[in-house]
Amino acid sequence: MAAGKAALEQLLEPGFYENLERKTKNFVDQIQNYCDSKGYKVSIPYIGSIFWIAFSRERIMQSDQIDPKSMEKFKILHHTLLQKGVYLGPSGYEVGFVSAAHSEADLAEAAEKMCEAMDVVFE
Repeated sequence: MAAGKAALEQLLEPGFYENLERKTKNFVDQIQNYCDSKGYKVSIPYIGSIFWIAFSRERIMQSDQIDPKSMEKFKILHHTLLQKGVYLGPSGYEVGFVSAAHSEADLAEAAEKMCEAMDVVFE
């Protein structure tokens, strides 16, 4: 119960969710801007602290709109990121999360490694 109470106290602090969304936006924007500058066919939708990597410029609203062939790109991304010390869920159908525990420095490092991994995906 003490852990639950401590978590709730943190979640109820003013600006908690706004800060989490800002960190997510900054993280996603760094990667998206890089991919855009390289002409990579990638979009990274997000809401709140949740993000998802799509190897498409189309707006995907449900899983059956995902091109199954794009999972080959995700496999390369996932493997490359593991080698760089960044863990995403093992499926391109899963979402990622930014947490309160992620510092700005953590996210900047992860974004840099994600950009490097995108170069491997699209080489």
